[in-house]
Amino acid sequence: MGVGDVTGVELIDSPPLVSRADPHNLPFFDGVFDLGFTAHLGEALFPTRFVSELERTVRIGGVCVIVIEECDDDEVGEIRSLFRLSSFVSARNVTLVGLKMTQIIMRIRVPL
Repeated sequence: MGVGDVTGVELIDSPPLVSRADPHNLPFFDGVFDLGFTAHLGEALFPTRFVSELERTVRIGGVCVIVIEECDDDEVGEIRSLFRLSSFVSARNVTLVGLKMTQIIMRIRVPL
């Protein structure tokens, strides 16, 4: 995967790789991505809608990777429960840009 294969969205435009878009209403067709990544779920105004859009835009068999502030198993369970179309793959603590974080991976399993 190269930089040309990446589509980023943010509330503020940062061309050429990041387009302005609302993560609660993504401007992409269903199942167009192999992988969805976010490090901003904790900032979402509507987490259920945010996750729904992430799942909608990732193809069946694709994965969603969520990185949040380091958390315990109960908090991981709360995040897992937001995913209606996905199966839990793994959760582990990681260091990202010098911060202790938890990475959660979900695999899309059912069609919309």
